[in-house]
Amino acid sequence: MAVKPKASPALERMVEELKTAALALGFEVREEELLREVGYRARSGACRIGGRDVILLDRTLGPGERIDVLCTALAGRDVEHVFLSPALRARIARIPAQPAAGE
Repeated sequence: MAVKPKASPALERMVEELKTAALALGFEVREEELLREVGYRARSGACRIGGRDVILLDRTLGPGERIDVLCTALAGRDVEHVFLSPALRARIARIPAQPAAGE
């Protein structure tokens, strides 16, 4: 089994900042090991489960990939009234808005 390199503390802080923003916007953020089986490929991202907006994050992803997933999920949302660093706010603004889960 390969050893995962230690994540940068700065990247981990960005992940936590994005998770906090997602919670403030009404998302439930769940970090799980997404199972992959023959013919079935689960991916991280936003979805609706039982009427709730959920962001699933595969815990085996590195922080850079989790940042990408979270930014994509928040793209197109009104993030004006939640705390986000200027760098993350700019990163989210560059992503085309995705249709809301369930649309």
